[in-house]
Amino acid sequence: MVRRTLLLPVLLAISLGGAPALQAQGWGDLDALMARSFGPDVVSAYWLPDHLDPAQAQSAVAIAYLENPHGGNAVGIAGSLFTRTPQGFAQTLQITGVYGMTPRDAVFSPTHVELTTTMPGPNDPRCCPTVPTRWRIDRTTGVAARLN
Repeated sequence: MVRRTLLLPVLLAISLGGAPALQAQGWGDLDALMARSFGPDVVSAYWLPDHLDPAQAQSAVAIAYLENPHGGNAVGIAGSLFTRTPQGFAQTLQITGVYGMTPRDAVFSPTHVELTTTMPGPNDPRCCPTVPTRWRIDRTTGVAARLN
């Protein structure tokens, strides 16, 4: 059985599980938003907003890890850009081309978003990636390009 949690790395990568804790943080029900946006197979997700204060955040990147529908221990990865609307955050653009684990350090600009993940190095076992990798996501197309 896969343990489903939502990881909200807003304050020093603190892991918060379940909607009540997330709602108490002022972000609304991010678990439900991730399920609506990425489907029922979300194993974990990272929410990287443009501001730590939920009242001031206007956009965010979410990276979700999805259960493999065919079984096994591999997970899929999906990403989206979210924008604040009067009803809350809404998925506005799918992201393609981002790979790796533990997305972090998002920096937002009008044309792109940059973030870091951890990718496997040449001598790393599959379980244990060690190489910080920077990505630039085009805010018009959602296409990510590896910077290093």
